[in-house]
Amino acid sequence: MRKVLVIFSLFFWGHLMAQDMEAIIKGEREAFHAKKKIKFKRSGQQYDLTYQQLNLSIDPGVRYINGSVYSELTTQESNFTQFSFDLDSRMTVDSVHFEGGSIPFVHNNDEVTLVIPSRAKDNRVDVEIFYQGDPSVNEQNGFSFDYQQSGPISWTLSEPYGAYGWWPCKQQLYDKIDSLDMNITIPKNNKAAGMGNLIKVDTLFPDSGLVYHWQHRYPIATYLVAVAVTNYYEESHFIQLSDGDSIFHLDYIYPSYKPQADTLRWAIDGMMRGFDSLFGDYPFRKEKYGHAMFGRGGGMEHQTMSFMSRLDFDLMAHELAHQWFGNKITCGSWQDLWLNEGWATYSNAIALELIKSKKEHHDFLIKSIGRATRNNGGSVFAYDTTNVNELFNGDMRYRKGAMVLHQLRWQIGDSAFFEATRNYLKNTDVCYGFAYTADFIDEMEAASNVDLSLFFDRYVYKEGFPILSVEWNRINAKTISINLSQTTSHPSVEFFPLRIQFHAKWEGGDSIFTIDHSQAIENIILDLGHKVEELIIDPNYWNLAKYTLFEGDHSDMSAVSIYPNPAEKKVKVFVLDKKVDALEITDCLGRLVAEYEILQLKNSTIDIDVSHLKPGPYFIKVSAEGNQSTTKMIKQ
Repeated sequence: MRKVLVIFSLFFWGHLMAQDMEAIIKGEREAFHAKKKIKFKRSGQQYDLTYQQLNLSIDPGVRYINGSVYSELTTQESNFTQFSFDLDSRMTVDSVHFEGGSIPFVHNNDEVTLVIPSRAKDNRVDVEIFYQGDPSVNEQNGFSFDYQQSGPISWTLSEPYGAYGWWPCKQQLYDKIDSLDMNITIPKNNKAAGMGNLIKVDTLFPDSGLVYHWQHRYPIATYLVAVAVTNYYEESHFIQLSDGDSIFHLDYIYPSYKPQADTLRWAIDGMMRGFDSLFGDYPFRKEKYGHAMFGRGGGMEHQTMSFMSRLDFDLMAHELAHQWFGNKITCGSWQDLWLNEGWATYSNAIALELIKSKKEHHDFLIKSIGRATRNNGGSVFAYDTTNVNELFNGDMRYRKGAMVLHQLRWQIGDSAFFEATRNYLKNTDVCYGFAYTADFIDEMEAASNVDLSLFFDRYVYKEGFPILSVEWNRINAKTISINLSQTTSHPSVEFFPLRIQFHAKWEGGDSIFTIDHSQAIENIILDLGHKVEELIIDPNYWNLAKYTLFEGDHSDMSAVSIYPNPAEKKVKVFVLDKKVDALEITDCLGRLVAEYEILQLKNSTIDIDVSHLKPGPYFIKVSAEGNQSTTKMIKQ
């Protein structure tokens, strides 16, 4: 009987987990809409931003902020006299201070332009801009006021170009702020979430207002600076790491969410230990990691304190992974967004592998393969960054990016894969800075000593995936034949070489084996020493591929004798109680090298001359009364 098993095309994934991952993708896509508003109007001369201090007064119940931003910068041009910061024109600039006094400024077209006495190249310049306004009216959606169940809340979300809607900044993706302080004045009974370490909290009199002093001493991209204010409930603990060190973890939680958080928040410990071991040291060990709840769906990986709509497993793993992939190293262009999002998504799978069950880990991979292959085209590399929905294409940048990493791990092995990942994250040319896909490829090739240019060309820069038809059957009691036929989903790639894992099962045992699939059409003969009853393809879901597995008709002729084996000049073939009709000899590539029509009677011994064959392995296929059997023979 001919049985057919269709793999992947009939998988239905659990609604809840898919919903969680898609919510993450949707939220990050919506955040990116801020990019569409910026026109990069900043004029003037070039500078390197080395330090900023945000001094802001925020009342979550009042749609207004006021304060100042102090900046230290290094001039990058000689005769440096004019420069600017980005700030939405609907915010009001009150004054600008330079060297102890006020200086003139122009605030127009979302830009604050300053003119100072001439400075030489590589000189330090310090300025402070005092401003106020309602940032929630600006279309960047970088600053929001809302209500949670226990009271009013305000929060920021600037990815990638929404920061200039609420503070004077250098809005770009190439110059990180080397060091940051945040002094946030808020009403009593509230807390202010910020970056880095909480140095102190001052109490103001007579109204008992509070000033939260946050200090961050690592380079930070402009869009990762954030603040959130509400009547948070606070939880904290130290996460013990495998090397004996520990990381301070801080949760700012809605009071109404406390019952759920008391259970959910502890999952972060296992994630942190696992990622810290696999990826290298948590990038901000000297400070903290934390969560602050906010009013938008999904989450945002603000540096050292992710903003979260909830504390579910997938969201916590995704945002924590971004501290390495996105924060420590930020994609150098939006075309390379998969370095952030593919890695964060694959880290969800790694967290499940480390902490949860094998089934949950596999379920995540199945969902990712299903999403990445539901359309025939699409590349991981983002060629069109002007279309927000295409840039934040969850199937390509997130799911396919994750599966490319998973398959790369399978190709080069765990040791090389994670060694290369750690080397990438500690490369002084890109760590705490920006990187491109080429930087990542360099580290993978160096650690594996493998040329991966074709792998990345097929899976990252080009489109599509392999579609395989695989048919297997027993050709005797101990040997199976596997026929593989590959097409591709998109014409940009003609063929995808694959390492395919198989799981063979028989009565009382099983075996895992691997085939290197290197031609579009192949036949493989394997002697597994047992009568195989079931064959599973890619049981650990290593490959980004669609498979259809057929179980063909079996031939179980057990009374076939071929001897001597190995042979030099002749072999004898005997089949008990069946008349042999024909014999074929093929080489290890499946090429026919000899065939014979047999006229002898049943239970006769047949002599075959093999002296003309070159030494090496061959397969003798015996056809007898409608049955077939194939046996491996070694020619000496």
